[in-house]
Amino acid sequence: MKTIMVDMDEVLCIGGHLGIVNKFLNTNYKIDDLPGYYTEDLIPKEHLQEYYHFFETQNVYDYVSIIPDAIEVLKKLSKKYQIFICTAYYSDMYEMDQSRCLVDKYKWLQKNFPFINPYQYVFINDKSLLNCDIKIDDRLSNLKGYGEQKYLFDSYHNQQISNEELKQEGAIRVSGWKELETILLKEE
Repeated sequence: MKTIMVDMDEVLCIGGHLGIVNKFLNTNYKIDDLPGYYTEDLIPKEHLQEYYHFFETQNVYDYVSIIPDAIEVLKKLSKKYQIFICTAYYSDMYEMDQSRCLVDKYKWLQKNFPFINPYQYVFINDKSLLNCDIKIDDRLSNLKGYGEQKYLFDSYHNQQISNEELKQEGAIRVSGWKELETILLKEE
């Protein structure tokens, strides 16, 4: 059975950090309002430390939305492939204990993707170490390393990646889970 590495944030779910920013600022920013990858860029610099303290009290996964068709397509894929949810849980930008994030991710996966065995959750920052046949991620840097097929999941922050950059990494941009279903479940 072939293996698939599936990223979690911006591939299975979206909006958690932005939801926390909106709660902190009492705003209603949308994904399209983000100036780049990091939602913290919306916080005025003089309020960043206060925001980080607030962030520490929140569960990012209380604010996320599931990416359309992710559950349905992963259920189908899990009958043909061995699925590994591979997600980072640590970031140098936060000066706090981030171990709770690992637990929050685990609980969210258990609740929303119960058909994937928790032994197939991989909490890792350097995904180039992973030896999977197929890789699906929203960050091109996470597609480095081994992988027969590599798919860059289209997201707000990766629009500037050119076709040439994709080609150099051996990756193909996909628009969503329905496109992945078509590619990965086609008749052989």
